[in-house]
Amino acid sequence: MEKNRQTTKQQTFIQGALILGVANLIVKIIGAVFKIPLINLIGDDGMGYFNIAYQIYTFMFIIATAGFPIAISKMVAESMARDDERNAHRIFQTAFIFLAVIGFLGSAVLYFFPKQLEALVAVPGSSKGILAISPAVFFVAMTSVYRGYFQGRQNMFPTAASEVIEATAKLLVGIGLAFFFMNMTVNGSLETAIDWTTRQVQSTYDRTVFASAGAIFGVTTGTFLSFALLSCIFLALRKRKKSQSLSLLRSRKSILKELILIAIPITIGASVSSLTTLIDMGTITRRLVTRPEVLAHYDFMFKEGTSFYQKVIEEGWTGLELYKQQAASLYGMYTGKALTMFNLPLTLVVALGMSVVPAISAALTRRNETESKAITESTIRIAMLFAAPCAFGMSVLSKEVLFLLFQDCNAKSVLAILSIAIIPVAVVSVTNAILQAYGKVYCPVINMVIGGAVKVLFNFIFIPYLGIDGAPAGTFLCYLIIAVLNMRYIIKYAKIRFRWNAFIFKPVAAAVIMGAVGFVLSTFLTGESFLLSASVNIWSRRILIAAEIVICALVYFLAVFTVRAIQREDILRLPKGEKLASVLTKLKLLK
Repeated sequence: MEKNRQTTKQQTFIQGALILGVANLIVKIIGAVFKIPLINLIGDDGMGYFNIAYQIYTFMFIIATAGFPIAISKMVAESMARDDERNAHRIFQTAFIFLAVIGFLGSAVLYFFPKQLEALVAVPGSSKGILAISPAVFFVAMTSVYRGYFQGRQNMFPTAASEVIEATAKLLVGIGLAFFFMNMTVNGSLETAIDWTTRQVQSTYDRTVFASAGAIFGVTTGTFLSFALLSCIFLALRKRKKSQSLSLLRSRKSILKELILIAIPITIGASVSSLTTLIDMGTITRRLVTRPEVLAHYDFMFKEGTSFYQKVIEEGWTGLELYKQQAASLYGMYTGKALTMFNLPLTLVVALGMSVVPAISAALTRRNETESKAITESTIRIAMLFAAPCAFGMSVLSKEVLFLLFQDCNAKSVLAILSIAIIPVAVVSVTNAILQAYGKVYCPVINMVIGGAVKVLFNFIFIPYLGIDGAPAGTFLCYLIIAVLNMRYIIKYAKIRFRWNAFIFKPVAAAVIMGAVGFVLSTFLTGESFLLSASVNIWSRRILIAAEIVICALVYFLAVFTVRAIQREDILRLPKGEKLASVLTKLKLLK
């Protein structure tokens, strides 16, 4: 009986992760549909302004809310494990009031100090985007309360639906506004930057700045609609469900104290990661201009005939100002193209991290160590099985992946380096959540501080010599250190003896086999001269690239079963796992 209950709980956890995984996949696809045409529309420099505003917003959001969804889901899950409906709702109410205040303050900082934040990152043109995204901090703070509450009840559908709505609104409004501004006429005789009545702008630079701000306003619209949807779902479910619990209500003070004690270390850890991104942004732009000769490596982005060169002529940029704008354009290329592709494969891993906290917390509340260990092992193994092929595949096919989606493959070298970091980032994502679920909330914080310090130091020393390629190398080193330290703590506190062969070596071996096939295909079928050839139809090239990716995916699928990287128990924990295991056994892919 206990064994059946344990299997059911593990299936619930996996199903919750799959629901969020599917939703995140849809969100990533919508995000790609948003970012890819946006990059082609506003260019690398426009994406530089966009991402600077977005990263500052992200940092403010994390400061305000990062740890609270996890804290809420953990506390609600523990209450529901005791069938304590009244206190679960009281936790929600207390968090809602507190985060309303925090979210309002975060929005106020962005709204009233955009120029000061622009000066902080030393990239002119980003203040309008900061202003446009300022209300989003409040709406996301409110949304995070609902998501934490529903996840604590292991109901992942509201979170999934709100994420899709948010991404869709960002796409439609963001692209619509960017297109509106980019189609304005340039009139150098205007006395103001923009004339709304005649739909004219003073320069190409001003048009790009307004277009990037319009694009980022789509994020604000999406967060508002997500908040509205979750409010409606919460009220509808609340009317149907009247609590019959006679449990003693906790004081709001004790709830708030526990929320803060859980959330603060998680927030610090998340803030370190985001702060590193901000410092990364600052070091990229500032450190690149300390040795301007390193910018010559990217002359193909700035030479005569490019859109950047046209803006140089119009604005008359020279000396340090020119170097700053070149650095901003490189940052836009890195964040807009390489980071966009890098984040796509982490969809399922993020879902696993969100789903694992309430699942392990509930198991530990029931004092079921066997169940909590099984969930921990499954989470890390699934993360590795998914991350390894994405890392090796995207690295060897970096130019093909970029050419498939963008108008050029300028970011191929940074993407090739950054892609390898998918493995340690995936491990860090799930192990952070596991440690938080076990109550070891300060361990990820310490590890993130150590990894973040290493990245900042690496960027500061090497970017002036390696150029923009130094940033992804620093990212890989940072997360590798954090992943190793996190695993050490999990072994210590969860008392799990990992089978390293099954957890790391076999998935990596399968991914290496796939990567070797991808390298051969890339070398002999889709070399850069072929991709850039004007004599070959663009859709023929893209179809060939898509075929390469499909072949690599099939090779990895077969390699996983050949090297026995996946176990029967992993298949059985999936929905319809018994039927799937039976089919794979008949095909002699599973023992």
